[in-house]
Amino acid sequence: MNHHVKDYYCQYSDGSSKGRFHKVIPLNESPDIDWTEVYRLVPDMGRGWFELSHLSQQDRIDFNRDFWISKLPYHPKMQEFLTHFFDSLDNIVVFLVQKKFDDPYEAHLVYSLKDNEGFYKGQPGISEEGMVKLQSEFSDVIFPQDYIAFLQIHNGFCKTVDCTGITRSTRMRENYKRFQEPLTDSEVSVIGVKDRIVNPKSLIPFYESFGMPFYQCFWGEWYPENEMGNVYFSSSTKTISDVKAKDPGSEMMAFPTFLDWLMFYLETVR
Repeated sequence: MNHHVKDYYCQYSDGSSKGRFHKVIPLNESPDIDWTEVYRLVPDMGRGWFELSHLSQQDRIDFNRDFWISKLPYHPKMQEFLTHFFDSLDNIVVFLVQKKFDDPYEAHLVYSLKDNEGFYKGQPGISEEGMVKLQSEFSDVIFPQDYIAFLQIHNGFCKTVDCTGITRSTRMRENYKRFQEPLTDSEVSVIGVKDRIVNPKSLIPFYESFGMPFYQCFWGEWYPENEMGNVYFSSSTKTISDVKAKDPGSEMMAFPTFLDWLMFYLETVR
């Protein structure tokens, strides 16, 4: 397991950490904690993660790779990409963390990259009740199916240096309102395209760059593959990606599907 993970979840012998968390429990190193206790601490974590923590290091990687492939809808590049991504890992670990005394515990599934290249961490997948709530909060929106499928794997996901990352469904509506407030009396335009004005209410942010006013948003005016595509939005310039650019992809940060963006996001980090 690389040193970025060890530093982030570092703990003393009494279970406390270096200020980031009040307490850290690495499940794969805690054979004495049983499922009843884990469920009491983190009721939204399925038993699958508990069972996963008892597998061997390589089995944890292989199992998660197969789980991702089985859950995500077909994409011509996804299976090869995921094979490469999971081959780049040296470990997958489940941590239970408590940020402050008396705070509820959270469960993090951590993907540790080889050669100290950083890590990704995800929270438990969305429940059926959570899905119903999300759909009721955005009753006039049909979210892309690949995005919904990913929420069932991780409802909240980010990489080492990006502490916000993909927004949890429980925060989507609140973040949408906060995102919209400064745009009420503003015009949003397309990067490099003259006189193209965008309705800001059609932008639904699902990813926020940590500490920066940059977002990746589903755009309700762009359906490149019969579902909403997603574009980059800059709060500082109030512009979005040009989806008609010669190579919109990673160059313009305009992606026809959520999975295309996700493959971009799952790049090697240091």
